[in-house]
Amino acid sequence: MQNNVILKSLLHPMLGVCLLLVGMMIVPQLAQANAGMVIAAEQDGKIYVLFVQSHKHDDYEFPGGRQERAEDLLHSGHDLESLYETAVRETVEETRAYLGRQQLVSSSSNEQMIELGKHTLFLAKLPFFELNAVKAIKIPKGKKWSPMREVVNYAWVDINLINQAGLVETRDAKMIKLNPVAVDIIKLARLSRWFN
Repeated sequence: MQNNVILKSLLHPMLGVCLLLVGMMIVPQLAQANAGMVIAAEQDGKIYVLFVQSHKHDDYEFPGGRQERAEDLLHSGHDLESLYETAVRETVEETRAYLGRQQLVSSSSNEQMIELGKHTLFLAKLPFFELNAVKAIKIPKGKKWSPMREVVNYAWVDINLINQAGLVETRDAKMIKLNPVAVDIIKLARLSRWFN
């Protein structure tokens, strides 16, 4: 009987410590969110937005992804990178570094954003560029994962052609399907007069 009391008194604090450690591992994962960039460019009097298609999805969306833990990125001072940092990093990766960090930071603001559910998008207004320049960048070979392999297709879409159905014709006359969240983000961006 006395041994059971001693065992319980030892297990109770150990259980609390275990639960605390598990909670510390899970909470940062739950806190992660999605962030990306709406890349807008003017060409021939029209405003185009860049969409990407990853190897995992049939539909097209904005360049972006999930927040990463700071220690994975060699940052210090925060558990997670900021949503703006996520948007910039993911856009650099998903454009095969054709769009550089400094270029994105100088053409966007961490204050100009649209939030929809777990998605946060930032606007970057850039000079128009041909997508063949991005596609021409060589992807590193080998078995090791490279974020440059994630995106398989790119498309410029005239914002005036985007409708609720999400089926749109690209600048190079292909029909693509946009992710429903992307369609809603464009609608909010137009209401917020992002493209004026």
